[in-house]
Amino acid sequence: MKITEVEPILLRGEASYGATASGEEATDNGDWQLLVRVATDEGLTGWADAETLAPAAVAIISGQGMSIPGFQTLAGLLIGENPLDVQRLWDKLYVGSAYYGRRGIAMQCISAIDNCLWSIRSQAAGQSLSRLLGGRRRESIPAYASTLFRDTPEGMAAAARGYIDRGFRAVKFGWGVFGQDEGRDRELVAAAREALGPDRHLLVDPGWYPAGWKNAAQPFSSALRTRREAERLCRWLAEYNVGWIEDFIHPERFDEYAAIRRTSPTPVAAGEQVATIWDFQRFIGEGCVDIVQPDLSRCGGISVAARVAEMAEQAGIELVPHSWLTHLLTGYSLQLIATLPRAKFVEFNVSQSALTRGIAKASFDLQPDGTVPIPDTPGIGVEVDLDFVARHRVN
Repeated sequence: MKITEVEPILLRGEASYGATASGEEATDNGDWQLLVRVATDEGLTGWADAETLAPAAVAIISGQGMSIPGFQTLAGLLIGENPLDVQRLWDKLYVGSAYYGRRGIAMQCISAIDNCLWSIRSQAAGQSLSRLLGGRRRESIPAYASTLFRDTPEGMAAAARGYIDRGFRAVKFGWGVFGQDEGRDRELVAAAREALGPDRHLLVDPGWYPAGWKNAAQPFSSALRTRREAERLCRWLAEYNVGWIEDFIHPERFDEYAAIRRTSPTPVAAGEQVATIWDFQRFIGEGCVDIVQPDLSRCGGISVAARVAEMAEQAGIELVPHSWLTHLLTGYSLQLIATLPRAKFVEFNVSQSALTRGIAKASFDLQPDGTVPIPDTPGIGVEVDLDFVARHRVN
């Protein structure tokens, strides 16, 4: 079998990221989205999404490369290769893009391609990806509703009640207006906790960006939380029985994560912006988190995430993949979760825009007990809507 095509597909939508003051649903990235399709001469095709600067990623995958090593495009490195040689091809992509990549947008593109190759390998084997990765330990997993903070306590309470009505037993509120005013932050968290009640999980993602700067229309300040501010945040969130505080420190500050985790009464979760096995070795080894959260569209794909899972088990910490994107990312995350010795949640993006929601079809229906079944069919159990993609692509 040989790879015949590596196609970056750039999609354009009309929605803007953000939340409102009411309980109305928030919106994730609704303006641009990148898909990657890898095709073979035997008719097997892998699809994946990537959370990255989509227009630039197109050039990295299939633009104009250079002749010297380290400056090639990713598609140029793959055409004619055997897609079943997944790990060897990961190494080839990493080295072949080393002078402009290694992390960031190039690694996010490699992540998508790696996921595609694992999907093809799974289809070729005639079994689900989870079985190919070593076997299934569960058939379903509790899902948490992942959304943005609303602007008012009333909006938070209304949103929380809506998720309860849908059957969720855990909700994560993140970003939005959080961080602009500590008094209001407390009111928003208190409203969510009261609405959810004591028996449901409340998770909080304050964001690590400068407080209050959440979109390009707002003035930018480079001031991040101080250590004292981060410690205070962890302390008062513990008063509301928050299950974890997520990704609230600059992702390069491993030392800061480790220091805060040692004193925090609230469990610390992070890792969505960590990439490569080498950085995860440091991140876990230095004691940065209680819950590690590799994002399969950023970390290096399934090839990296599967090894992170082994490290997490050895370190005695939990792993919950970050999967706030399309159903494709949810599908890959579910397959990894099926293999874990311990598994707490799958992140379920309830804030999908018309763009991210329309890309893929999946039977990720929430069951009455708040769990989502994990597909056990060849691939990842997600079907791309080709008509939707054709209507929205711009390249």
